[in-house]
Amino acid sequence: MTEGDDPTLKAVEDLIAAGYMVERFDEDPELWRVNGEVMTGAELIDEAKRMGLMDG
Repeated sequence: MTEGDDPTLKAVEDLIAAGYMVERFDEDPELWRVNGEVMTGAELIDEAKRMGLMDG
């Protein structure tokens, strides 16, 4: 899988484009901060899907 195929990075791009504040969580690089809420990559993808930004 190439970096361009990473669904987490796609979700990050889509959420940012929709106006979300998305950044890596400093204390754990496996986590993300989305509008102040800490999420795993799977939760981040679920949020993007819930918002209709990704298929699935």
